[in-house]
Amino acid sequence: MGRYYAPLSGLIPRDLNEPVRVGEYAFIARKWDVSIFDWAELQSKHRLHISYATGDMLLKGCNMELAVSASSTNDVRDKMLAFHVVMYARGFHPFSVQLLSNYSINDYAGICSRKSSHGLELLPEEMRTGITSATACVEVWPAPYISGAAFRKEGLARTVTPDLLARVVGDVDRWNILRSKYSVCHFLERVLMSSPVVADTGQSLLHVWTGLESIFPKVQSEVSFRLALYLAQLQSPLGDRREFFQKAKKSYGDRSKVAHGGELKTKEGIDPWMETWSILTQTLRAMLDRQKIPMEEELIQELLTAADASKC
Repeated sequence: MGRYYAPLSGLIPRDLNEPVRVGEYAFIARKWDVSIFDWAELQSKHRLHISYATGDMLLKGCNMELAVSASSTNDVRDKMLAFHVVMYARGFHPFSVQLLSNYSINDYAGICSRKSSHGLELLPEEMRTGITSATACVEVWPAPYISGAAFRKEGLARTVTPDLLARVVGDVDRWNILRSKYSVCHFLERVLMSSPVVADTGQSLLHVWTGLESIFPKVQSEVSFRLALYLAQLQSPLGDRREFFQKAKKSYGDRSKVAHGGELKTKEGIDPWMETWSILTQTLRAMLDRQKIPMEEELIQELLTAADASKC
């Protein structure tokens, strides 16, 4: 079991003065810049599977890393995907994994300067002790999957705090159980990662709805009504079913408009893409809360039972 480090772009660390570790995951705030000379040193003396110029560019927008204990790069990909899904279910803004390495940014920053006494003198004192090309081999891979956002959306969380990690890791365990039971979870992961990077908001909204529709594959008629009804009932442990039903039904109307060549428009300050994205992420939250994905028949039975109970 090794430790892998994934620099993240789009999240803001707060109060992460020291690494925070829970189980197989850790939050690490970035402390130092990696100079172009550090990258050149990594290119010539270490194992880079991307060009050093690309690495330099990718790190510019990263303020923190996610560290993951894993047996291989494939294993770390699965564990990072689960983390990503849970963060979206918790209302976080789409963020991106920029690359993957076997050492932290904070470890290989200054690696070029540390190879000589003259270079050491130019570094801040805290950077003078660390790995060098003689003591370590840094390996850097491309990001294990595409993620991020092609456009900025306000109203979604960005700030990462130490206490968040324990809650996320608990949800990761629950998501992994769902993933092992329901194959649709793997498709939902792909939809979640790919939808925000589609530059056209209408096409992105359509893609989000492919994920929502995949949860209820038997729905072939009265689609907008039935999908909205099932999604609202799925939410019943968490909130107002009536409000969620109306939101889902309206969002499906936006989906139909785009599918037939129409254009999305913001009305009364409501962003159609954000509404649709929130339906998907709140649906994931409901799945995690229920620890299952109910069949259509089960949701209908819940509705009938609730209706009967209201008469008593």
